[in-house]
Amino acid sequence: MRSWLSSTPPSRLRRQWRSIRTLVAIATVLTIVCLGIGAAADTASASNAAAGLGDDRELTVPAWLTVFTGGVAIGASALLAALVTDRQLVDALHTWSLPLSPTGPDTSNRSRTSSVPSARRSELASGLWWLTGLVGVAALVGTVVVGLTGPGRVAPTANLAIILSFVGLRSLLPMVAFLVGNPWPALDPFRRLTRAVSALLTLLVTSVKHLRSPTSAASGETPRAGPVLFTYPSALASWPAVVGLGALVWLELVLPVTSDPALLARLAVGYTVYTVAGGTLFGLQSWLRHADPLATVFRFYGAVAPIQRRRDGHGLTLVLPGSRLRDPDLVTDASEVAFVLLLVWELTFNGFVVTPPGSQLLAELVGAGVPVAVATLVVFVGGYAVALGLYWLAASTARRTAPTYLSTATLARRFAPPLLAIAAGYHVAHYVGVVLSLSPAAVAVVTSPLSPPLNPTTLALPGWVGTLEIGALLAGHLLAVWVAHATAFDCFPGRLQAIRSQYPLIAVMVCYTAVSLWLLTLPTVQPPTLAG
Repeated sequence: MRSWLSSTPPSRLRRQWRSIRTLVAIATVLTIVCLGIGAAADTASASNAAAGLGDDRELTVPAWLTVFTGGVAIGASALLAALVTDRQLVDALHTWSLPLSPTGPDTSNRSRTSSVPSARRSELASGLWWLTGLVGVAALVGTVVVGLTGPGRVAPTANLAIILSFVGLRSLLPMVAFLVGNPWPALDPFRRLTRAVSALLTLLVTSVKHLRSPTSAASGETPRAGPVLFTYPSALASWPAVVGLGALVWLELVLPVTSDPALLARLAVGYTVYTVAGGTLFGLQSWLRHADPLATVFRFYGAVAPIQRRRDGHGLTLVLPGSRLRDPDLVTDASEVAFVLLLVWELTFNGFVVTPPGSQLLAELVGAGVPVAVATLVVFVGGYAVALGLYWLAASTARRTAPTYLSTATLARRFAPPLLAIAAGYHVAHYVGVVLSLSPAAVAVVTSPLSPPLNPTTLALPGWVGTLEIGALLAGHLLAVWVAHATAFDCFPGRLQAIRSQYPLIAVMVCYTAVSLWLLTLPTVQPPTLAG
């Protein structure tokens, strides 16, 4: 540090300190705003609902903790951006890894017996892959069958379909994805069904060709690996996944899917047809990458996790949480930027509509004659448009605060992944209470899906859960700021540019965290306009 100061011209040092003072000034203003939000909050009860699933609750969260959290998050953001300028330190933290499994096939000139453990591990991994796939398919089949035939209209938490969909898929699995590692490729039932359908169609096409032209089969002609009929249009990018996720969130709110298992089962069948047909027609990998909203959600959440797959595809490795978010190929175009923003916004929206301000807004629209479904869609799409516009404005402003040849689209793409850390923190804050509260009911229903208890047991959550929610938001924000800081040093060669580029983007992240904290301080209500 001392040698760097001695080698830096005084004029450059003065410019850097001016940048630091500017950043601290911005942090001070935002801290005052955050303090005002905390002081204006009349109540300190945590808001946490999964689209109407679970009982209303109030968790005491000290107002001082909410205020302190906002101030600490903003102050830490300023200090991190201003003081950590050692590129070698940043690179060392983001490239650190610890292999958790063999790195690949044994190609050394060892004895033949040395490859036996590796072969056994490969067989074990293959067996686990098929076992988890069967678990995923069984869960999908159970959701459809029990949803259509099982109990649950009186007590929704007694139905396997609702428990698997909202406690498992909606709440718990995303937490596993960003806290441990992405489990969806191993569990994804739609992937398995698509491969089965593709293999069946390939066999059928091969049989027909053999009947029509036996000589081609006798000559050893190899059929195509799969009946891909169309090339996925590159112009669509990942917009189908964006629309699909938005549709799922909207349907979750306007349809009684948390109280009508049969309706939920029919929607599961519809989603299965959508994914299997798309994967068969356009190719499984292209469809999963660009058009399957669930696969895209888990792919992005999995990038936050400490366990990642090696880049060569062989084995797993342990990294620091959020290290993958720095990769330039994680978000590749504007459609994926939009998906990340939608992932952040849908959590905010789900928290907003179950608070008094959100309920009142929807009630006013419905009172003005707007249909319930349309009113919910207007608020959802309108808020998303505002969030997306503010983010692009921040990316455009970053080009002026740190003059660069990089385009606004490039900056928006590079700085979008850090927002996934905030989304992960807010997901924990929004759904951890649901998972804990309904865990006894989930165990009872999974172990006895056809004859569950009429009134499954739910847990009364202790007060520390509210503190956990605040802590999750804080941790997500700090991780997002750190990743954005590292990304800035990737994009800009100079320290001044890297620091100045973060002014508008940190402001956006801090404002989002402040809004999330504000929502957590509001009581939970069940708007009469929402299904459930």
